[in-house]
Amino acid sequence: MAIGDITTVTDDGAKAFELLATATATNSTPSGASAGLAVSVIEGALGAVPADLTLVIYSNAGSATMSATCRLWFYDPAAADWFPAGTGTDALKGVVNAGAALGETSADKIRHMEPVWFPWHSSRIYLEITAISGTATAIKAHLVARAP
Repeated sequence: MAIGDITTVTDDGAKAFELLATATATNSTPSGASAGLAVSVIEGALGAVPADLTLVIYSNAGSATMSATCRLWFYDPAAADWFPAGTGTDALKGVVNAGAALGETSADKIRHMEPVWFPWHSSRIYLEITAISGTATAIKAHLVARAP
């Protein structure tokens, strides 16, 4: 799958929007107005952008003691710039899991979900991997939503 791909995940029409295709290394902070997932993809699939989404991050490969630290970014077209999501110190703004690394939830598996609020104010959403460890650790992410 590729960023922006859509999968229907439940009988009631919830859809998953690919946010990060398999990442095995850190990626850079977003730059320019075309990085990440276009919010218009969500709007087009659901008819409107809901007030909240669910961020799902997981490993689909790897071994040893795996972990990943992820930061969520929003592109604000009015300011023509990227902003880390949420509150906190500058170093922790946007870092999912309350600023902590995502560790294994069971042997060789990273699984994490958390809410994302008010995506409609931005035009793009980007997930940065700021740290990754383990043997051949591969991280994927998608946003899940249903029509408002």
